[in-house]
Amino acid sequence: MLKKLFLLGLTCSFLVLPVAALADSIDPPSYSATLDVGESVTVTKTVTIDDAPPTAALVDVFFLFDTTGSMSPAINAAKASASDVLDGLSAYGNFNYGVGVYEDFPVNPYGADAGDPLGPDTPYDQLLGITGDVGAVDSSISAIALGNGMDGPESQLHALTEVADTTSWREDTTRIVLWFGDAPGHEGTEAGYPGDDTTASTITALNDENVTVIGLNYLTGGYSLGIDQTGQATAITGATGGQLLPGATDPTDLVALILSAVEDVFDEYNEVTLQVEGDASGVQVDIDPTDYTGDYTREATETFEFAVTFTGLTPGTYDFDIEALVDGGIVATEEDLVTVRGAVPEPATMLLLGTGLLGLALLRRRRGE
Repeated sequence: MLKKLFLLGLTCSFLVLPVAALADSIDPPSYSATLDVGESVTVTKTVTIDDAPPTAALVDVFFLFDTTGSMSPAINAAKASASDVLDGLSAYGNFNYGVGVYEDFPVNPYGADAGDPLGPDTPYDQLLGITGDVGAVDSSISAIALGNGMDGPESQLHALTEVADTTSWREDTTRIVLWFGDAPGHEGTEAGYPGDDTTASTITALNDENVTVIGLNYLTGGYSLGIDQTGQATAITGATGGQLLPGATDPTDLVALILSAVEDVFDEYNEVTLQVEGDASGVQVDIDPTDYTGDYTREATETFEFAVTFTGLTPGTYDFDIEALVDGGIVATEEDLVTVRGAVPEPATMLLLGTGLLGLALLRRRRGE
């Protein structure tokens, strides 16, 4: 009983801890100004990246499962822990999720006339597109059913490519694929194999969409190295900035494993930038420098200063945001309100106008005499 209470407390502490972490931020958190057309003002905006996981990051996580028969222990663990995983991830910020499955192409690559006699295989199927409805995500994972595989290797290269290319990722998100599998994948260069995706082309597709892959490697399918039997998983996770981890079949262990792996995605970063979001059509916004690049970590708090210059272009009121991005993913947002007034006449123009009005008044007075 004491052991169970200890494990429960440990799990709860792990889930709650990220909430207490400080958030990445932009200072000042808001700014307003009134400018004449052609007038400019410059303000320093300081981005702080904390020595802790983010709490306001914009993140899309896609769950990708090998659903061949040998994956039963992994699928059952995922089903049992889905709610806790989703609750734990929400502590890092604004998370949306997607769910997909794969088996293999429904044609025997070794020349059989028919597909698997137990039923057609699925090279890739998106069960749920990116959504913030955690109830739908939980239900989608819980409803996953196991299928078959034509042979040992599966179609994960095709599936990962499809996830990268066809998922409705939100703009400027940190994108993560949690890949559950226990067998190597067919290379598209194999004679007679219907798929044409290779390890190299899959990596290219993932990097083109800034997708990080975390591989959860299960050794339940008879392969001593599971999804890394031919080195595919090491290559894919390494090239996308992710990691290859041993899969856990205990639900509590799986929760801790996934949360820790996602947290690690934010530990190291290379680029910090600002971007404008919203209606700034009547304001010119110049940001200097355009970016900070280097090898940064969250082992220490880092600050980055940007000189942001607003120049009035068109009369009106403009309400927009400036977002801080780390490696292309939004981690903090601040609000700007800039009012641009109509053009103000130059002093010389005002003098001439005043002289003209005075002369007109005198002329009228003389005519009235």
